Amino acid sequence: MPPIRPVELHPIIVHFPIALLILSVTFDFLGVFLRRWGLTEAATWLLVIGTPSAGLALLSGWVSEHYVTVGAADGILHLHKVVAVLTTALFSLLLFVRLVWLAPRGFARFGRMPALRPALSSADGALRLIAPRLYNPPLPAAAVVLYLALSVIGLGLLALTGYLGGALVYDHGVGAPAGLLLGFLL
Repeated sequence: MPPIRPVELHPIIVHFPIALLILSVTFDFLGVFLRRWGLTEAATWLLVIGTPSAGLALLSGWVSEHYVTVGAADGILHLHKVVAVLTTALFSLLLFVRLVWLAPRGFARFGRMPALRPALSSADGALRLIAPRLYNPPLPAAAVVLYLALSVIGLGLLALTGYLGGALVYDHGVGAPAGLLLGFLL
């Protein structure tokens, strides 16, 4: 069996952030509408894993780009890259916001550990000064609606990124081995 070429890594990696981020947003909506904290916590973990994996998919795409012949699909590739960067940036922003929102809970949970108590106490005090509203749950409904709206926009960008990637491969043969493509066409 031949070794995996760098161009083959990208299609292997991209499916993980797609699945994780779709599930994260789905669990967020279910958690809000069903008022189940467990679903929201699961959504957080999916976002924590999905966002860095989107970054890895982005990196693998940049590496793969140097091993393929694009030809007439150069414009589609450029748009695919731009939308992928926007998608990763938006989900990174959502992850940052989520971690800030959950910081008070984390301080309370991990602040009981003697080794972490001094550092977490300082961070907790600073956050209480900067954003005291985080310590008075629940969050304003408008903030939750805005977060969910940005999540839906993120899913739209994610779908567009996948569509453009599929167009590159299936419509233009970018990254497909020449023998495989010829065998399919004949």
